[in-house]
Amino acid sequence: MGLFSCIFRWNTCLYVCYILCVLCVRSERHQGSWSSKNFFEFVSKFGVQKTDLKNEDATQGFFYGNVTTNSKSNDVLTLVVVDSEYFSHFYGNASLAKDKANLNKQQRTNICKAMFKTIDKVAYDKDCKVDGTKDYLRRVPCPKDGLCDDEDTPSNVVPKYQFTYKIMDKQIPRYWYMSFVACYRNNCSWVSTEEDITVDYDIWLVNGDPIYKKWNPVEHQFSFEEHDIFETFLAFLGVYIIIVPFWFYVYSKQKHSLTRFLLVITCTEAFGILCNFVHVAVFASNGKGVYWLAVLGNAIDTLAQCLFMLSLLLLAKGWMITQHRIRGRKAVLSLWGVYTLLNCILFLWNLFEVDVISNKDEWQTWPGYLICGFRIVIMVWFIMELRHTFQSSRCAEDRLQFLQQFGAYFLVWFIYLPVLVILNTQFSALWKKKIMLCITNGADLLSYLILLHLLWPSRSILYLLKGEEPIPYDLLITGILDEDQEEVNVFKRTKSLRNGHLKAEPNHNTIVNGFQKSVKPRYSDEKHLALLSEEEEEEEEEL
Repeated sequence: MGLFSCIFRWNTCLYVCYILCVLCVRSERHQGSWSSKNFFEFVSKFGVQKTDLKNEDATQGFFYGNVTTNSKSNDVLTLVVVDSEYFSHFYGNASLAKDKANLNKQQRTNICKAMFKTIDKVAYDKDCKVDGTKDYLRRVPCPKDGLCDDEDTPSNVVPKYQFTYKIMDKQIPRYWYMSFVACYRNNCSWVSTEEDITVDYDIWLVNGDPIYKKWNPVEHQFSFEEHDIFETFLAFLGVYIIIVPFWFYVYSKQKHSLTRFLLVITCTEAFGILCNFVHVAVFASNGKGVYWLAVLGNAIDTLAQCLFMLSLLLLAKGWMITQHRIRGRKAVLSLWGVYTLLNCILFLWNLFEVDVISNKDEWQTWPGYLICGFRIVIMVWFIMELRHTFQSSRCAEDRLQFLQQFGAYFLVWFIYLPVLVILNTQFSALWKKKIMLCITNGADLLSYLILLHLLWPSRSILYLLKGEEPIPYDLLITGILDEDQEEVNVFKRTKSLRNGHLKAEPNHNTIVNGFQKSVKPRYSDEKHLALLSEEEEEEEEEL
Protein backbone atom coordinates (compact mmCIF):
# COMPACT_ATOMS: atom_id res chain seq x y z
CA MET A 1 0.00 0.00 0.00
CA GLY A 2 3.01 2.31 0.32
CA LEU A 3 3.21 2.73 -3.45
CA PHE A 4 -0.45 3.62 -3.82
CA SER A 5 -0.50 5.96 -0.84
CA CYS A 6 2.09 8.10 -2.63
CA ILE A 7 -0.05 8.21 -5.77
CA PHE A 8 -3.53 8.88 -4.47
CA ARG A 9 -3.29 12.15 -2.59
CA TRP A 10 -6.79 13.16 -3.57
CA ASN A 11 -7.16 16.14 -1.27
CA THR A 12 -4.07 17.82 -2.64
CA CYS A 13 -5.00 17.08 -6.26
CA LEU A 14 -8.53 18.44 -5.89
CA TYR A 15 -7.29 21.58 -4.14
CA VAL A 16 -4.79 22.33 -6.91
CA CYS A 17 -7.45 21.69 -9.56
CA TYR A 18 -9.84 24.07 -7.80
CA ILE A 19 -7.26 26.86 -7.75
CA LEU A 20 -6.56 26.35 -11.46
CA CYS A 21 -10.24 26.24 -12.36
CA VAL A 22 -11.14 29.59 -10.85
CA LEU A 23 -8.28 31.42 -12.56
CA CYS A 24 -9.80 31.53 -16.03
CA VAL A 25 -13.15 31.34 -17.79
CA ARG A 26 -13.81 30.86 -21.48
CA SER A 27 -17.06 30.93 -23.43
CA GLU A 28 -18.61 31.96 -26.73
CA ARG A 29 -20.85 34.37 -24.88
CA HIS A 30 -18.51 37.16 -23.86
CA GLN A 31 -19.45 39.49 -21.05
CA GLY A 32 -17.17 42.03 -19.48
CA SER A 33 -15.79 45.55 -19.40
CA TRP A 34 -12.92 47.22 -21.22
CA SER A 35 -11.17 50.52 -20.68
CA SER A 36 -9.71 52.38 -23.65
CA LYS A 37 -6.57 53.03 -21.57
CA ASN A 38 -5.51 49.53 -22.63
CA PHE A 39 -5.75 50.61 -26.32
CA PHE A 40 -6.43 47.10 -27.63
CA GLU A 41 -8.65 44.28 -26.35
CA PHE A 42 -8.88 40.90 -28.07
CA VAL A 43 -12.32 39.36 -27.47
CA SER A 44 -12.44 36.01 -29.24
CA LYS A 45 -11.50 33.76 -32.13
CA PHE A 46 -14.45 31.84 -33.56
CA GLY A 47 -14.63 29.24 -36.32
CA VAL A 48 -17.53 29.90 -38.68
CA GLN A 49 -18.86 26.92 -40.61
CA LYS A 50 -19.22 26.80 -44.39
CA THR A 51 -22.46 28.47 -45.44
CA ASP A 52 -25.05 26.35 -47.21
CA LEU A 53 -26.39 28.65 -49.92
CA LYS A 54 -29.71 26.79 -49.90
CA ASN A 55 -30.16 27.62 -46.22
CA GLU A 56 -28.11 30.73 -45.55
CA ASP A 57 -29.65 32.02 -42.34
CA ALA A 58 -29.42 28.67 -40.58
CA THR A 59 -25.77 28.07 -41.53
CA GLN A 60 -23.97 31.43 -41.60
CA GLY A 61 -22.21 32.92 -38.61
CA PHE A 62 -23.91 35.44 -36.35
CA PHE A 63 -21.99 37.79 -34.04
CA TYR A 64 -24.38 40.01 -32.10
CA GLY A 65 -24.63 41.81 -28.80
CA ASN A 66 -24.68 45.06 -26.84
CA VAL A 67 -21.89 47.55 -26.13
CA THR A 68 -22.75 50.45 -23.82
CA THR A 69 -21.02 52.89 -21.48
CA ASN A 70 -21.73 55.16 -18.55
CA SER A 71 -18.90 57.48 -19.54
CA LYS A 72 -19.82 60.95 -20.77
CA SER A 73 -17.61 61.42 -23.80
CA ASN A 74 -17.97 62.37 -27.43
CA ASP A 75 -15.09 60.15 -28.49
CA VAL A 76 -15.81 56.69 -29.85
CA LEU A 77 -14.06 53.35 -30.12
CA THR A 78 -14.13 50.70 -32.82
CA LEU A 79 -15.30 47.09 -32.74
CA VAL A 80 -13.48 45.07 -35.41
CA VAL A 81 -14.47 41.66 -36.81
CA VAL A 82 -12.16 40.31 -39.54
CA ASP A 83 -11.07 36.97 -40.93
CA SER A 84 -7.56 35.54 -40.67
CA GLU A 85 -6.49 37.16 -43.95
CA TYR A 86 -6.74 40.66 -42.48
CA PHE A 87 -6.26 39.94 -38.82
CA SER A 88 -2.56 39.06 -39.02
CA HIS A 89 -1.67 42.54 -40.31
CA PHE A 90 -4.16 44.24 -37.99
CA TYR A 91 -2.97 42.42 -34.86
CA GLY A 92 0.70 42.70 -35.78
CA ASN A 93 0.47 46.48 -35.65
CA ALA A 94 -1.75 46.45 -32.55
CA SER A 95 0.96 44.56 -30.68
CA LEU A 96 3.26 47.57 -31.12
CA ALA A 97 1.17 49.48 -28.60
CA LYS A 98 1.68 46.70 -26.06
CA ASP A 99 5.42 46.62 -26.57
CA LYS A 100 5.90 50.36 -26.05
CA ALA A 101 4.79 52.01 -22.84
CA ASN A 102 3.79 55.69 -22.49
CA LEU A 103 3.12 56.33 -26.15
CA ASN A 104 2.16 59.88 -27.03
CA LYS A 105 -0.92 60.83 -29.03
CA GLN A 106 0.85 60.99 -32.38
CA GLN A 107 2.47 57.59 -31.93
CA ARG A 108 -0.88 56.03 -31.05
CA THR A 109 -2.47 57.68 -34.06
CA ASN A 110 0.25 56.30 -36.33
CA ILE A 111 -0.40 52.83 -34.94
CA CYS A 112 -4.13 53.26 -35.66
CA LYS A 113 -3.40 54.20 -39.27
CA ALA A 114 -1.07 51.22 -39.69
CA MET A 115 -3.60 48.81 -38.18
CA PHE A 116 -6.41 49.83 -40.53
CA LYS A 117 -4.33 50.37 -43.66
CA THR A 118 -5.24 47.00 -45.17
CA ILE A 119 -8.76 46.81 -43.76
CA ASP A 120 -9.63 50.25 -45.15
CA LYS A 121 -9.26 48.95 -48.69
CA VAL A 122 -12.32 46.71 -48.37
CA ALA A 123 -14.26 47.79 -45.24
CA TYR A 124 -17.55 49.65 -45.74
CA ASP A 125 -18.27 52.94 -44.00
CA LYS A 126 -21.42 54.94 -44.65
CA ASP A 127 -19.53 58.25 -44.58
CA CYS A 128 -16.04 57.51 -45.89
CA LYS A 129 -16.04 54.15 -47.72
CA VAL A 130 -19.39 53.76 -49.42
CA ASP A 131 -17.78 51.54 -52.06
CA GLY A 132 -16.47 49.09 -49.44
CA THR A 133 -17.64 45.49 -49.78
CA LYS A 134 -16.91 44.11 -46.29
CA ASP A 135 -18.89 44.80 -43.13
CA TYR A 136 -16.01 44.69 -40.65
CA LEU A 137 -16.38 47.74 -38.38
CA ARG A 138 -18.76 49.16 -35.77
CA ARG A 139 -18.48 52.42 -33.88
CA VAL A 140 -18.98 51.81 -30.18
CA PRO A 141 -20.28 52.38 -27.58
CA CYS A 142 -23.80 52.23 -28.93
CA PRO A 143 -26.52 54.55 -27.60
CA LYS A 144 -28.50 53.00 -24.78
CA ASP A 145 -31.85 51.59 -25.86
CA GLY A 146 -30.85 52.01 -29.49
CA LEU A 147 -28.88 50.45 -32.35
CA CYS A 148 -25.23 51.16 -33.10
CA ASP A 149 -24.67 54.05 -35.51
CA ASP A 150 -23.40 51.74 -38.26
CA GLU A 151 -26.52 49.56 -38.24
CA ASP A 152 -28.29 51.21 -41.16
CA THR A 153 -30.57 48.19 -41.78
CA PRO A 154 -32.44 47.52 -38.53
CA SER A 155 -34.11 44.40 -39.93
CA ASN A 156 -30.70 42.66 -40.02
CA VAL A 157 -30.13 43.15 -36.29
CA VAL A 158 -31.09 40.35 -33.90
CA PRO A 159 -34.01 41.58 -31.77
CA LYS A 160 -33.13 43.09 -28.36
CA TYR A 161 -29.51 43.65 -29.39
CA GLN A 162 -27.61 46.67 -30.72
CA PHE A 163 -25.46 45.22 -33.49
CA THR A 164 -25.24 42.10 -35.64
CA TYR A 165 -22.57 40.73 -37.96
CA LYS A 166 -23.72 38.16 -40.50
CA ILE A 167 -20.74 36.17 -41.71
CA MET A 168 -20.92 34.06 -44.83
CA ASP A 169 -18.13 31.68 -45.87
CA LYS A 170 -19.11 30.07 -49.15
CA GLN A 171 -15.95 28.02 -49.74
CA ILE A 172 -14.54 26.62 -46.49
CA PRO A 173 -14.89 27.12 -42.72
CA ARG A 174 -12.70 29.94 -41.42
CA TYR A 175 -11.66 31.61 -38.22
CA TRP A 176 -12.96 35.10 -37.50
CA TYR A 177 -11.45 37.43 -34.90
CA MET A 178 -13.24 40.03 -32.77
CA SER A 179 -11.49 42.84 -30.91
CA PHE A 180 -11.89 46.37 -29.55
CA VAL A 181 -9.41 49.13 -30.34
CA ALA A 182 -9.13 52.71 -29.12
CA CYS A 183 -9.22 54.20 -32.61
CA TYR A 184 -11.90 55.95 -34.66
CA ARG A 185 -12.36 57.89 -37.88
CA ASN A 186 -12.11 61.65 -37.63
CA ASN A 187 -12.87 63.27 -40.99
CA CYS A 188 -12.20 59.86 -42.61
CA SER A 189 -8.74 59.65 -41.07
CA TRP A 190 -7.88 57.22 -38.30
CA VAL A 191 -6.88 58.75 -34.97
CA SER A 192 -6.51 57.38 -31.46
CA THR A 193 -9.07 57.84 -28.70
CA GLU A 194 -7.51 59.93 -25.98
CA GLU A 195 -10.27 59.96 -23.39
CA ASP A 196 -10.64 57.07 -21.00
CA ILE A 197 -13.88 55.31 -21.96
CA THR A 198 -15.05 52.18 -20.20
CA VAL A 199 -17.52 50.03 -22.12
CA ASP A 200 -19.63 47.12 -20.92
CA TYR A 201 -20.27 44.42 -23.47
CA ASP A 202 -22.40 41.29 -23.84
CA ILE A 203 -21.61 39.53 -27.11
CA TRP A 204 -22.68 36.19 -28.60
CA LEU A 205 -20.75 34.30 -31.29
CA VAL A 206 -22.77 31.47 -32.84
CA ASN A 207 -23.16 29.40 -35.99
CA GLY A 208 -26.62 29.93 -37.47
CA ASP A 209 -29.41 32.41 -36.88
CA PRO A 210 -30.46 32.37 -33.20
CA ILE A 211 -34.07 31.69 -34.23
CA TYR A 212 -32.88 28.34 -35.66
CA LYS A 213 -31.04 27.30 -32.51
CA LYS A 214 -33.43 24.42 -31.82
CA TRP A 215 -32.67 22.93 -35.23
CA ASN A 216 -29.06 22.23 -34.28
CA PRO A 217 -28.70 22.76 -30.51
CA VAL A 218 -25.45 20.80 -30.05
CA GLU A 219 -23.46 22.88 -32.57
CA HIS A 220 -25.11 26.30 -32.53
CA GLN A 221 -23.02 27.70 -29.66
CA PHE A 222 -19.75 26.05 -30.67
CA SER A 223 -16.89 27.28 -32.79
CA PHE A 224 -16.43 25.06 -35.84
CA GLU A 225 -13.36 23.24 -34.45
CA GLU A 226 -15.57 22.07 -31.58
CA HIS A 227 -18.42 20.80 -33.72
CA ASP A 228 -19.17 17.13 -32.95
CA ILE A 229 -17.42 17.44 -29.56
CA PHE A 230 -20.74 16.93 -27.78
CA GLU A 231 -21.45 13.73 -29.71
CA THR A 232 -17.87 12.53 -29.19
CA PHE A 233 -17.97 12.87 -25.40
CA LEU A 234 -21.45 11.36 -25.32
CA ALA A 235 -20.28 8.31 -27.28
CA PHE A 236 -17.19 7.75 -25.11
CA LEU A 237 -19.19 8.26 -21.92
CA GLY A 238 -21.73 5.70 -23.10
CA VAL A 239 -19.01 3.11 -23.74
CA TYR A 240 -17.37 3.74 -20.35
CA ILE A 241 -20.74 3.34 -18.64
CA ILE A 242 -20.87 -0.11 -20.23
CA ILE A 243 -17.30 -1.27 -19.53
CA VAL A 244 -16.89 0.04 -15.96
CA PRO A 245 -19.34 -2.57 -14.59
CA PHE A 246 -17.31 -5.24 -16.40
CA TRP A 247 -14.19 -4.02 -14.60
CA PHE A 248 -16.07 -4.26 -11.31
CA TYR A 249 -16.99 -7.82 -12.24
CA VAL A 250 -13.35 -8.64 -13.01
CA TYR A 251 -12.29 -7.23 -9.67
CA SER A 252 -15.07 -9.06 -7.81
CA LYS A 253 -13.84 -12.35 -9.26
CA GLN A 254 -10.14 -11.58 -8.78
CA LYS A 255 -9.60 -9.30 -5.80
CA HIS A 256 -6.09 -8.51 -6.79
CA SER A 257 -3.74 -5.51 -6.60
CA LEU A 258 -3.49 -5.32 -10.38
CA THR A 259 -7.21 -5.52 -11.11
CA ARG A 260 -7.91 -3.00 -8.34
CA PHE A 261 -5.35 -0.58 -9.78
CA LEU A 262 -6.77 -0.86 -13.29
CA LEU A 263 -10.32 -0.49 -11.99
CA VAL A 264 -9.35 2.78 -10.30
CA ILE A 265 -7.71 4.03 -13.51
CA THR A 266 -10.74 3.16 -15.64
CA CYS A 267 -13.12 4.86 -13.21
CA THR A 268 -10.85 7.92 -13.12
CA GLU A 269 -10.84 8.13 -16.91
CA ALA A 270 -14.63 7.74 -17.03
CA PHE A 271 -15.08 10.51 -14.45
CA GLY A 272 -12.89 12.85 -16.51
CA ILE A 273 -15.03 12.14 -19.58
CA LEU A 274 -18.17 12.81 -17.52
CA CYS A 275 -16.87 16.20 -16.36
CA ASN A 276 -16.10 17.28 -19.91
CA PHE A 277 -19.46 16.03 -21.16
CA VAL A 278 -21.35 18.02 -18.51
CA HIS A 279 -19.40 21.13 -19.53
CA VAL A 280 -20.18 20.81 -23.25
CA ALA A 281 -23.83 19.94 -22.52
CA VAL A 282 -24.25 23.12 -20.48
CA PHE A 283 -22.24 25.07 -23.05
CA ALA A 284 -24.66 23.97 -25.77
CA SER A 285 -27.50 25.56 -23.84
CA ASN A 286 -26.03 28.83 -22.57
CA GLY A 287 -22.80 29.51 -24.48
CA LYS A 288 -20.73 29.62 -21.28
CA GLY A 289 -20.67 26.08 -19.93
CA VAL A 290 -19.03 25.13 -16.64
CA TYR A 291 -15.44 25.87 -17.51
CA TRP A 292 -14.02 24.93 -14.12
CA LEU A 293 -15.59 21.50 -14.63
CA ALA A 294 -13.88 21.17 -18.02
CA VAL A 295 -10.53 22.06 -16.43
CA LEU A 296 -11.17 19.52 -13.69
CA GLY A 297 -12.08 16.90 -16.29
CA ASN A 298 -8.86 17.52 -18.22
CA ALA A 299 -6.84 17.35 -14.99
CA ILE A 300 -8.46 14.03 -14.09
CA ASP A 301 -7.83 12.74 -17.60
CA THR A 302 -4.14 13.69 -17.27
CA LEU A 303 -4.00 11.86 -13.93
CA ALA A 304 -5.57 8.75 -15.48
CA GLN A 305 -3.05 8.87 -18.34
CA CYS A 306 -0.13 9.00 -15.92
CA LEU A 307 -1.48 6.18 -13.74
CA PHE A 308 -2.08 4.06 -16.81
CA MET A 309 1.51 4.60 -17.89
CA LEU A 310 2.62 3.43 -14.43
CA SER A 311 0.54 0.26 -14.74
CA LEU A 312 2.22 -0.55 -18.06
CA LEU A 313 5.69 -0.05 -16.59
CA LEU A 314 4.86 -2.32 -13.66
CA LEU A 315 3.44 -5.02 -15.92
CA ALA A 316 6.56 -4.87 -18.09
CA LYS A 317 8.52 -5.66 -14.93
CA GLY A 318 6.30 -8.71 -14.43
CA TRP A 319 4.55 -7.28 -11.38
CA MET A 320 1.90 -9.75 -10.21
CA ILE A 321 2.50 -11.86 -13.30
CA THR A 322 5.91 -13.38 -12.64
CA GLN A 323 6.75 -11.90 -9.25
CA HIS A 324 5.13 -10.21 -6.27
CA ARG A 325 7.71 -7.52 -5.76
CA ILE A 326 8.83 -4.85 -8.20
CA ARG A 327 12.35 -5.23 -9.55
CA GLY A 328 14.13 -1.91 -9.90
CA ARG A 329 11.40 0.10 -8.20
CA LYS A 330 13.50 3.28 -8.18
CA ALA A 331 14.00 3.16 -11.95
CA VAL A 332 10.29 2.60 -12.57
CA LEU A 333 9.18 5.42 -10.29
CA SER A 334 11.85 7.76 -11.68
CA LEU A 335 10.70 7.24 -15.26
CA TRP A 336 7.08 7.59 -14.25
CA GLY A 337 7.81 10.68 -12.16
CA VAL A 338 9.48 12.49 -15.06
CA TYR A 339 6.64 11.54 -17.41
CA THR A 340 4.04 12.77 -14.89
CA LEU A 341 5.93 16.02 -14.33
CA LEU A 342 6.03 16.71 -18.08
CA ASN A 343 2.30 16.05 -18.36
CA CYS A 344 1.62 18.46 -15.50
CA ILE A 345 3.73 21.12 -17.21
CA LEU A 346 1.83 20.58 -20.47
CA PHE A 347 -1.49 20.82 -18.63
CA LEU A 348 -0.53 24.14 -17.04
CA TRP A 349 0.98 25.39 -20.28
CA ASN A 350 -2.29 24.67 -22.09
CA LEU A 351 -4.18 26.65 -19.44
CA PHE A 352 -2.05 29.77 -19.35
CA GLU A 353 0.56 29.91 -22.12
CA VAL A 354 -1.06 28.70 -25.35
CA ASP A 355 -1.90 31.76 -27.45
CA VAL A 356 -5.56 31.48 -28.49
CA ILE A 357 -4.89 33.84 -31.39
CA SER A 358 -2.39 31.45 -32.97
CA ASN A 359 -3.37 28.16 -34.57
CA LYS A 360 -0.86 26.10 -32.60
CA ASP A 361 -2.17 23.61 -30.08
CA GLU A 362 -0.50 22.38 -26.89
CA TRP A 363 1.32 19.58 -28.73
CA GLN A 364 3.20 22.14 -30.83
CA THR A 365 4.96 23.54 -27.77
CA TRP A 366 8.20 22.46 -26.13
CA PRO A 367 6.38 20.56 -23.30
CA GLY A 368 4.43 18.66 -25.96
CA TYR A 369 7.59 17.79 -27.88
CA LEU A 370 9.34 16.71 -24.67
CA ILE A 371 6.47 14.38 -23.77
CA CYS A 372 6.56 12.74 -27.20
CA GLY A 373 10.34 12.33 -27.09
CA PHE A 374 10.33 10.96 -23.56
CA ARG A 375 7.47 8.63 -24.47
CA ILE A 376 9.74 7.06 -27.10
CA VAL A 377 12.47 6.64 -24.46
CA ILE A 378 9.97 4.90 -22.17
CA MET A 379 8.88 2.70 -25.09
CA VAL A 380 12.46 1.48 -25.60
CA TRP A 381 12.79 0.81 -21.87
CA PHE A 382 9.41 -0.97 -21.94
CA ILE A 383 10.59 -3.32 -24.71
CA MET A 384 13.85 -4.13 -22.93
CA GLU A 385 12.16 -4.82 -19.60
CA LEU A 386 9.45 -6.92 -21.18
CA ARG A 387 12.10 -8.92 -23.02
CA HIS A 388 14.03 -9.41 -19.78
CA THR A 389 10.87 -10.53 -17.98
CA PHE A 390 10.06 -12.91 -20.81
CA GLN A 391 13.52 -14.50 -20.90
CA SER A 392 14.38 -14.62 -17.21
CA SER A 393 11.18 -16.23 -15.97
CA ARG A 394 10.37 -19.87 -16.55
CA CYS A 395 6.68 -19.31 -17.04
CA ALA A 396 3.76 -21.44 -18.04
CA GLU A 397 2.71 -21.08 -21.63
CA ASP A 398 -0.34 -19.06 -20.54
CA ARG A 399 1.86 -16.40 -18.98
CA LEU A 400 4.19 -16.29 -21.95
CA GLN A 401 1.23 -15.84 -24.27
CA PHE A 402 -0.11 -13.04 -22.06
CA LEU A 403 3.24 -11.22 -22.14
CA GLN A 404 3.41 -11.56 -25.93
CA GLN A 405 -0.08 -10.18 -26.49
CA PHE A 406 0.42 -7.45 -23.92
CA GLY A 407 3.73 -6.33 -25.43
CA ALA A 408 2.48 -6.39 -29.03
CA TYR A 409 -0.48 -4.10 -28.45
CA PHE A 410 1.05 -1.64 -26.02
CA LEU A 411 4.12 -1.19 -28.16
CA VAL A 412 1.69 0.36 -30.67
CA TRP A 413 0.08 2.38 -27.86
CA PHE A 414 3.44 3.93 -26.96
CA ILE A 415 4.31 4.98 -30.50
CA TYR A 416 0.95 6.20 -31.79
CA LEU A 417 1.03 9.58 -29.99
CA PRO A 418 4.41 10.81 -31.33
CA VAL A 419 3.34 9.76 -34.84
CA LEU A 420 -0.02 11.50 -34.40
CA VAL A 421 1.63 14.70 -33.20
CA ILE A 422 3.84 14.74 -36.30
CA LEU A 423 0.83 14.22 -38.57
CA ASN A 424 -1.09 16.82 -36.58
CA THR A 425 1.12 19.57 -38.00
CA GLN A 426 -0.44 18.85 -41.41
CA PHE A 427 -4.04 19.16 -40.22
CA SER A 428 -6.05 22.35 -40.53
CA ALA A 429 -6.42 24.17 -37.23
CA LEU A 430 -10.19 23.83 -37.63
CA TRP A 431 -9.91 20.02 -37.54
CA LYS A 432 -7.01 19.40 -35.14
CA LYS A 433 -8.95 19.40 -31.89
CA LYS A 434 -11.63 16.92 -32.87
CA ILE A 435 -9.12 14.60 -34.59
CA MET A 436 -6.78 14.55 -31.59
CA LEU A 437 -9.67 14.11 -29.17
CA CYS A 438 -11.18 11.17 -31.05
CA ILE A 439 -7.90 9.33 -31.64
CA THR A 440 -6.37 9.79 -28.17
CA ASN A 441 -9.56 8.92 -26.29
CA GLY A 442 -10.20 6.06 -28.69
CA ALA A 443 -6.71 4.63 -28.16
CA ASP A 444 -7.10 4.81 -24.38
CA LEU A 445 -10.52 3.19 -24.52
CA LEU A 446 -9.19 0.39 -26.72
CA SER A 447 -6.36 -0.12 -24.22
CA TYR A 448 -8.80 -0.62 -21.37
CA LEU A 449 -10.80 -3.05 -23.49
CA ILE A 450 -7.66 -5.03 -24.37
CA LEU A 451 -6.67 -5.32 -20.71
CA LEU A 452 -10.25 -6.23 -19.82
CA HIS A 453 -10.01 -9.06 -22.34
CA LEU A 454 -6.60 -10.24 -21.09
CA LEU A 455 -7.59 -10.08 -17.42
CA TRP A 456 -11.01 -11.66 -17.73
CA PRO A 457 -11.36 -14.11 -14.80
CA SER A 458 -11.41 -17.25 -16.95
CA ARG A 459 -7.99 -16.23 -18.33
CA SER A 460 -6.37 -14.30 -15.52
CA ILE A 461 -6.54 -17.22 -13.07
CA LEU A 462 -3.90 -18.84 -15.26
CA TYR A 463 -1.27 -16.16 -14.77
CA LEU A 464 -2.12 -13.72 -11.95
CA LEU A 465 -0.30 -14.25 -8.68
CA LYS A 466 -2.35 -14.18 -5.50
CA GLY A 467 -5.61 -13.81 -7.36
CA GLU A 468 -9.02 -14.22 -5.84
CA GLU A 469 -10.13 -17.75 -5.17
CA PRO A 470 -12.03 -18.61 -8.32
CA ILE A 471 -15.42 -20.26 -8.43
CA PRO A 472 -15.41 -23.86 -9.69
CA TYR A 473 -17.05 -22.81 -12.95
CA ASP A 474 -14.11 -20.55 -13.77
CA LEU A 475 -11.74 -23.45 -13.24
CA LEU A 476 -13.86 -25.87 -15.22
CA ILE A 477 -14.04 -23.66 -18.32
CA THR A 478 -10.26 -23.33 -18.34
CA GLY A 479 -9.92 -27.10 -18.44
CA ILE A 480 -7.84 -27.22 -15.26
CA LEU A 481 -10.25 -29.31 -13.21
CA ASP A 482 -12.39 -32.32 -13.89
CA GLU A 483 -16.10 -31.89 -13.38
CA ASP A 484 -16.23 -34.48 -10.60
CA GLN A 485 -13.57 -32.84 -8.45
CA GLU A 486 -14.90 -31.72 -5.12
CA GLU A 487 -15.56 -28.00 -4.85
CA VAL A 488 -14.30 -27.72 -1.31
CA ASN A 489 -10.82 -28.89 -2.24
CA VAL A 490 -10.42 -26.23 -4.91
CA PHE A 491 -9.99 -23.49 -2.36
CA LYS A 492 -7.41 -25.17 -0.16
CA ARG A 493 -4.22 -23.20 0.26
CA THR A 494 -1.38 -23.50 2.63
CA LYS A 495 0.88 -20.78 4.00
CA SER A 496 4.00 -21.15 6.04
CA LEU A 497 6.72 -18.84 7.31
CA ARG A 498 10.19 -19.34 5.96
CA ASN A 499 13.18 -17.15 6.84
CA GLY A 500 10.84 -14.53 8.26
CA HIS A 501 8.91 -14.16 4.98
CA LEU A 502 5.53 -15.43 3.96
CA LYS A 503 5.90 -18.34 1.64
CA ALA A 504 4.61 -17.65 -1.86
CA GLU A 505 1.16 -19.06 -2.48
CA PRO A 506 0.65 -21.48 -5.33
CA ASN A 507 -1.16 -20.10 -8.33
CA HIS A 508 -4.57 -21.48 -9.22
CA ASN A 509 -3.22 -23.60 -12.01
CA THR A 510 -0.62 -25.19 -9.71
CA ILE A 511 -2.96 -26.65 -7.09
CA VAL A 512 -2.47 -30.38 -7.08
CA ASN A 513 -2.13 -31.66 -3.53
CA GLY A 514 -5.52 -30.36 -2.51
CA PHE A 515 -7.33 -32.77 -4.77
CA GLN A 516 -8.04 -36.40 -4.15
CA LYS A 517 -7.98 -36.88 -7.84
CA SER A 518 -4.93 -35.83 -9.85
CA VAL A 519 -5.22 -33.04 -12.34
CA LYS A 520 -5.02 -33.86 -16.01
CA PRO A 521 -1.91 -32.45 -17.64
CA ARG A 522 -2.81 -29.44 -19.80
CA TYR A 523 0.13 -29.87 -22.16
CA SER A 524 1.37 -33.03 -23.76
CA ASP A 525 4.99 -32.30 -22.96
CA GLU A 526 4.04 -31.82 -19.28
CA LYS A 527 5.72 -28.43 -18.97
CA HIS A 528 5.59 -26.92 -15.54
CA LEU A 529 2.56 -24.68 -15.18
CA ALA A 530 3.73 -22.94 -12.03
CA LEU A 531 6.15 -20.11 -11.55
CA LEU A 532 9.15 -20.40 -9.37
CA SER A 533 8.69 -18.88 -5.97
CA GLU A 534 10.19 -15.45 -5.37
CA GLU A 535 13.10 -16.87 -3.43
CA GLU A 536 14.02 -19.28 -6.22
CA GLU A 537 13.90 -16.52 -8.83
CA GLU A 538 16.11 -14.28 -6.74
CA GLU A 539 18.62 -17.10 -6.29
CA GLU A 540 18.72 -17.65 -10.06
CA GLU A 541 19.27 -13.94 -10.72
CA GLU A 542 22.16 -13.89 -8.24
CA LEU A 543 23.77 -16.88 -10.00
